[in-house]
Amino acid sequence: MNDKDFMEELKRKRDEYGVTQLRFSVACGISREHYNRIETGKLPLTQELKETFEKQIERFNPQEPLFLLIDYFRVRFPTTDALKIIRDVLHLNTIKPMKSHYRR
Repeated sequence: MNDKDFMEELKRKRDEYGVTQLRFSVACGISREHYNRIETGKLPLTQELKETFEKQIERFNPQEPLFLLIDYFRVRFPTTDALKIIRDVLHLNTIKPMKSHYRR
């Protein structure tokens, strides 16, 4: 596949995945202007950027499953109040326990 066909296919995928030039260029580590010049054929496509583009575009593919690998993760908070951490740091709503309708 020549560079022009590659860039046309890349643009089609980028549009299909709903990814802007800015978002894609940031993922590739280049400026939007630089990416735009390559996409419009004003600058040549290097082999290194071609490989980067191939790798990065699939990160935005909505059909691909999310993959996350965490080897070791430790977080320390300056409090032992779990509900405070859940509400204030994680911004999650806590479920209040239901009152029992039964009396003893």
